[in-house]
Amino acid sequence: MPVILSVTRGPDKGKSFTFTEHDTFLFGRMEDCHARFPDDTQVSRHHFILEVNPPKVSLRDLGSLNGTHVNEKKWGGRSYDETPEQGATHKFPIVDLKHGDRISVGQTELLVAVVKDTVKQEVKAGMQPGELSGLSSEALQQFIFAGDKPLLKVPEFEIQKELGRGEFGAVYLAMGVNDRMRVAMKVMLSQAEATSEAVDKFKREMEINQRLEHSKIVHLMDIGSQKGAFYFIMKYCDGGSLIDFYNAHYAKNNRPLDWDILKPLAINALEGLAYAHGKGYVHRDLKPTNILVHQGVACISDFGMLRSFQMAGLGGMVMTGKTARTPLFMPPEQIINGKYAKPVSDVFSMGASLYYLLTGEYPFNFTSDRDPMDVILNDEVISIQNRNASIPQNIAEAIDRAVKKKHEERFQEAGELLLAIK
Repeated sequence: MPVILSVTRGPDKGKSFTFTEHDTFLFGRMEDCHARFPDDTQVSRHHFILEVNPPKVSLRDLGSLNGTHVNEKKWGGRSYDETPEQGATHKFPIVDLKHGDRISVGQTELLVAVVKDTVKQEVKAGMQPGELSGLSSEALQQFIFAGDKPLLKVPEFEIQKELGRGEFGAVYLAMGVNDRMRVAMKVMLSQAEATSEAVDKFKREMEINQRLEHSKIVHLMDIGSQKGAFYFIMKYCDGGSLIDFYNAHYAKNNRPLDWDILKPLAINALEGLAYAHGKGYVHRDLKPTNILVHQGVACISDFGMLRSFQMAGLGGMVMTGKTARTPLFMPPEQIINGKYAKPVSDVFSMGASLYYLLTGEYPFNFTSDRDPMDVILNDEVISIQNRNASIPQNIAEAIDRAVKKKHEERFQEAGELLLAIK
């Protein structure tokens, strides 16, 4: 069900934007906005963000001065004596839009249209659309461990215990029934109706990612689904993630990692990422929890998994909805044009991960009283040596370049950052 956003009043009257898959739409005065109105004094720098996951549409005001009107009702807006930064501290509700809704800001009005498919998608036998959608990690565990007989049955594997939890599911230790080999099983829940088309699209995307064969990339061995729950069989990494490694070090030494400790692991991860970039793959969700350690070697996990989940329409709303995440390791362009993420975006996320592991803080100065998206879109990156002056100068320069706010000023792919680090 495509979503069409049509400009029905204002300078861009007659213009339209069509969304056929998960995407974001930024409205404001700044150059990075999809709909830009620099001469309209009632429009803020970054006024609102629209997130589309057809047929669903959600709107979030970004602390604008005049608010965003939906069907003449005002949402958001700050007081005239507040700065944009102060306005961004307000927690405005998310507006779920529907067909026929009208969005008004200043001189401009936009009409939301949801074009229904003429043929209803059939659901695969045994799959109940939405039955598992929106379950918490606790509910997911109940689904897997229901008494003595787990509801989720994966051929040839026994689920043993939980290893960790994420945004859409959890990871479990499993054992091969025949070979007794330990594997990691990631289970993700669909946040939307798991139609046969969506399931097939997601599986096709993940089958492509299975082709990545490198010693520094966690191999995806098998994928499957049951009633809106998707499972992935991967190599088990005995050392946990880099965030586990960091937390253990911090608990023991009361400080972030030293560069001498992090260096070999950073090189490992960059070797895997450089290989993937050379093959035309982009991760899109790099962070310390997705870099795992096995027998002392760092490997990148979950390649393209979350983005493929979103693009298939299974991930729900990640910027505006109940599954919205804080984009702590995400570059600005991925908020604005996440659909078109390139290797340079992974470079930022890898640089931000190294930055955090060496300082315990993030490239942007996130605070509890400001919207993180407002910070990423409007603030500048803080040099890493301002956080930790003991980091070697050449390494600090490489990481600072990796996390430049403007993507054209960064290393353009992981191989360049790898050479700089070496």
